[in-house]
Amino acid sequence: MSQVFDELAQAGQSIWYDNIERGMIQSGELDRLIRESGVVGITSNPSIFEKAIGSSAAYDTPFRELALAGRSTEEIYESLAVADIQAAADKLRPIYDKSDRLDGYVSIEVSPDLARDTEGTLADARRLHAAVDRPNVMIKVPATAEGIPAIAALIEEGICINITLIFSLAQYEHVARAYLDGLKRRALAGGSLEGIASVASFFVSRIDVAVDGRLPEDSDLRGRAAVASCKLAYQRHLEIFSDERWKELASKGATVQRMLWASTSTKDPSYSDVLYVENLIGPDTVNTVPPKTLAAFADHGKVRSLLVEDLEAAVQVVKDLEEIGIHLDEVGEELQLAGVAGFSRSFSQLMSSITARREAVEGGDSRSGRFSHGPLTEAIDARLLQISGDRVIPRIWERDPTVWKEGEDHGRVIANRLGWLDSPASMRREVARLKEFAGAAQREGFRHVLLLGMGGSSLCPEVLRLVFGVGEDAIDVQVLDSTDPDGVRGAAEAIDLDRSLVLVASKSGTTTEVRAFRHYFADRLGGERRFVAVTDPGTQLEKSARAASFRDVFVNAPDIGGRYSALSFFGLVPAALLGIDVARFLDRGVRMSHSCGSCIKTSENPGARLGVFLGEGALAGRDKLTLFFSPEIAPLGSWIEQLVAESTGKEGMGIVPVDGEPTGKPDEYGSDRLFVYSRLRDGSNDDLDRKVAALEKAGQPVARIELEDRYDLAGEFFRWEFATAVAGSILGIDPFDEPNVKESKDRTNEVLEVYRSTGALPEEVPALSEDSMTLLADKGLILQGIDRIEDALSAHIERASDGDFLAILAYMPPGEEVAAALDAIRSAWAPGPGLASTVGIGPRFLHSTGQLHKGGANTGVFVQITRSIEDDLSIPGWDYSFGTLVRAQAEGDLASLIAHGRRVIRIDLRGDLMEGLRTLATWKTGGA
Repeated sequence: MSQVFDELAQAGQSIWYDNIERGMIQSGELDRLIRESGVVGITSNPSIFEKAIGSSAAYDTPFRELALAGRSTEEIYESLAVADIQAAADKLRPIYDKSDRLDGYVSIEVSPDLARDTEGTLADARRLHAAVDRPNVMIKVPATAEGIPAIAALIEEGICINITLIFSLAQYEHVARAYLDGLKRRALAGGSLEGIASVASFFVSRIDVAVDGRLPEDSDLRGRAAVASCKLAYQRHLEIFSDERWKELASKGATVQRMLWASTSTKDPSYSDVLYVENLIGPDTVNTVPPKTLAAFADHGKVRSLLVEDLEAAVQVVKDLEEIGIHLDEVGEELQLAGVAGFSRSFSQLMSSITARREAVEGGDSRSGRFSHGPLTEAIDARLLQISGDRVIPRIWERDPTVWKEGEDHGRVIANRLGWLDSPASMRREVARLKEFAGAAQREGFRHVLLLGMGGSSLCPEVLRLVFGVGEDAIDVQVLDSTDPDGVRGAAEAIDLDRSLVLVASKSGTTTEVRAFRHYFADRLGGERRFVAVTDPGTQLEKSARAASFRDVFVNAPDIGGRYSALSFFGLVPAALLGIDVARFLDRGVRMSHSCGSCIKTSENPGARLGVFLGEGALAGRDKLTLFFSPEIAPLGSWIEQLVAESTGKEGMGIVPVDGEPTGKPDEYGSDRLFVYSRLRDGSNDDLDRKVAALEKAGQPVARIELEDRYDLAGEFFRWEFATAVAGSILGIDPFDEPNVKESKDRTNEVLEVYRSTGALPEEVPALSEDSMTLLADKGLILQGIDRIEDALSAHIERASDGDFLAILAYMPPGEEVAAALDAIRSAWAPGPGLASTVGIGPRFLHSTGQLHKGGANTGVFVQITRSIEDDLSIPGWDYSFGTLVRAQAEGDLASLIAHGRRVIRIDLRGDLMEGLRTLATWKTGGA
């Protein structure tokens, strides 16, 4: 055991672990904690079980067995929870025996819905005690007014209890007196007092959170109320358990009710992460620590008996707070009410999740969608049987890389990209932090957040902003993912920089665009103290952000790829700032993850069924995934486009998402189409409903997905991630890598190296030139006899054959006016759905569809549109400007497309941008 934990034990404090999860018990992790970290007890609560059962695959098999046996939601929960408590109790039994019943306990809580019901609490406590049937179990009972009589009654019956939700000295005194009353009544009835143990759980950090929120930022009382409360409560503990009444009970074998410090993780990042451990060490105490706090104390904690020191200062803190109208007993009452509500909410969410999961196992999941397979029916039915027989779905959840690729090298890479499977459930434990972060920013008067990111780091936040809008009193989140000088300049001008935070989002921490944005805005803001980072652990961004004293740093799980990161910090930090109820949002994600994990009927599994639809469609040549949406959720299309294109577009194959294309008549579409209609239940759907029904009637393959409300977006994020993984397995590709994205980056860097050495970008020899534009064509387009760019464009688009698509790649500043102009160009160049068409704004699409363009099938006909930069913008400290960077990115993209033998031309606009775009929209081409 580590020396620091040995010193802690000698000081009279026991370490209990505030976490339980089946995998921890089965894997040997609990054994290691006992052996190395001095853990001698475990506590649980509804929130802990919600996270455990919701996120761990260790529950899948017993869950299925219970559900298929017809057990109810409540029976399933209790069976799983009791089994965990029993297993942990058995692990801790040697400690219980060796410590003469002082430690070695595991706690399980009565239903939080009974917090105001004395008789209900008693009945539930007795039932749980009998069900666990272990001497070293403690039943957790709340310290509410209705819970106090239950404490005395249970102690009288000889049941060991952990009294929870104590937030004030007054509440603690009621708890201690109830314990003594129970002991006295048992003694009078002739019962033995030996072996009856109890702890009084005093919740610590929440006191500081509540009090700090009422204090000015510069108050020297911040971060002091909690420790002061604990010190005074401990003094009262010493008095109660040394008076004559106690001595009489002790003479009959009674054991001191120890004080247990709960909620000891530090919520304010400016405070020490071991604040509520180091300051609360003393005899007859327990500290129940969550995983991060335990690790922090093991790393740099110091054992000092501070609990009984400087009591006068603690008294003074209480007096000073009362002088400004903050009374800790009143704060304690408010916190207890909130605590009961919070546990009840977690319990309700857990029951809802179990219900959804149980229904999924039984095959009754209503979220699977409605499918009209058309000509794909036979292939899809066969694939559903094959996937079921090969256990593809369970193997995905088991992190089996051979679902996609054989070979040790592939296995290692894929295994490190599957963290998204657990993300909806695991991120629930971060909800409080996210809410506090967003709340603090609101209270400090920030009105905007500028998010600097590319691809997966920016698309989900943009979707959330466009679909949800900005909540009341919340903070507007604007996304910058354009290196065009006007795009960067426009982002700065669209917000009040003096009342803004800057959110730097990059998984790798080395993304060129994000680094450039960061340098520019650090210069504009005179430093980075109003910056926040979201990145992977150990990246250069994390290190430099901490060195630069960023306001906060959110370290994401490293095993989540960028485009699969919607339900991680990359999507949830912006969501919290926008005022989205993150807990409710994640609950929808968890429900969908359970449906995708627990449904044993592949045909009813929402993600698997969609994945088979996509994969079999692509194998049959229906690789143009045409997306329709209720207008209210239409922004989701850009996120799906990136996920599907970047995941599947490789090894000469892929699925081409077609988003935002005008709908056509059924007979206008070719045999390369596959349709998915995402419909908001109360959306503006009448027109699309009719058109999609016509497609179904005509025998086209169509999937309909219905969203209950906007919060179902979280479920859709997970559904599409899972579906994409399944489609990847059908196509035989790795859906988690992006081999050709780096290629464009490398070619961009080559162009920039030329610029650094010569002071100029490589010269082009245009094939055609007019007053307002030039055209550069790949070698495959014969231009002899063509002297007009319009004619050359028409000849280029005529190169498309059945099954091809038109891709317009516009390196332009983002904005509604440019987007409308590009839509007009799309309609002019591909006016009907016979030729599928896509539009991408550069350089953002390089982190999205760019992988498909180079790595997918050679079915694209590409038109790159660039512009001359008249008003450039420097990047502070860099040897090139934003204008040079965006031009180099276009050059690198073009060179990469040509190297892969793609059919591509570039049209370079000069002069007024909008005039040039309007001119292009008047041209009728071979696609018309």
